[in-house]
Amino acid sequence: MSTPTEPTSAYSNREIRLISHSSLFYWWPVWVFGFFMAIWTSMENDRMAVVPHDATMKTSAVESSDGKNTVRTYTLKTAYDLPKQSKRAVEHTDQDNPGDAFPIHISQHAWLGSLFVTILLFVIVITNVPLRGLWSFLVIIMLIVVALFIHVLHGWDDILERLGNLRVYINLAGYLTISTFVFIVWCLATFLFDRRSYVVFTPGQIRVCEHIGDSVRTYDTMGVTMQKQRDDLFRHYILGFGSGDLILKTSGADSHEIKMPNILGIGWQLRAVEDLLRERSVTTG
Repeated sequence: MSTPTEPTSAYSNREIRLISHSSLFYWWPVWVFGFFMAIWTSMENDRMAVVPHDATMKTSAVESSDGKNTVRTYTLKTAYDLPKQSKRAVEHTDQDNPGDAFPIHISQHAWLGSLFVTILLFVIVITNVPLRGLWSFLVIIMLIVVALFIHVLHGWDDILERLGNLRVYINLAGYLTISTFVFIVWCLATFLFDRRSYVVFTPGQIRVCEHIGDSVRTYDTMGVTMQKQRDDLFRHYILGFGSGDLILKTSGADSHEIKMPNILGIGWQLRAVEDLLRERSVTTG
């Protein structure tokens, strides 16, 4: 004679939480490349000096007696007083560390600043103008053509010089300020605020919180359909490492369409959700 037992299920306590991220998650290239270029600029250890517009430079070179070492002397001539920074440089030329007279670090390569500005503008456009399907391929082809054009003209420096001697220089403090601010905001959004927007799947129930401060709504899994959107090559594959948008449609008289954008690893996570939804709590006796 069998005795009834309590309802049991190996999956009754299982749940899968999918977190919907904001578009700020895709801004990671800004702070990554910003810190990289700051390190590059620091290692070059070149300095910047501000001089009047009418300043002229005179260069003289003197070789040593052995003919191996050459000492170059740069003389700055101007009709006006030198700026305070340049005066301090002249006054400290006889010290052991003349580099302290010019404390502003900057790279001699203008393409660093141009590349950083290009990455910043690219991320702004990609995160605000979704390019799906065929448009993604067209934009990629256009970028390849532009890259080849820049290679033929020997880089950004020559292009900007031909456009009126325009060059984009960013000093060390500029890279660090922008990168640090974006990194702090990115961390707060990714690891704190974005976690308040989620959907939780259990074997017989779905709990959804679409926005920060929004109430948690509960739906039955019966009749729920899921649609995955991952056709934006830039956001979902290049910047998002396989992210995607999830659209949930509930059934019944009070049906809803719920869109949860920018879910990381949506492919393998949805496979786990589909396996979970097949399981139902079972009562045995």
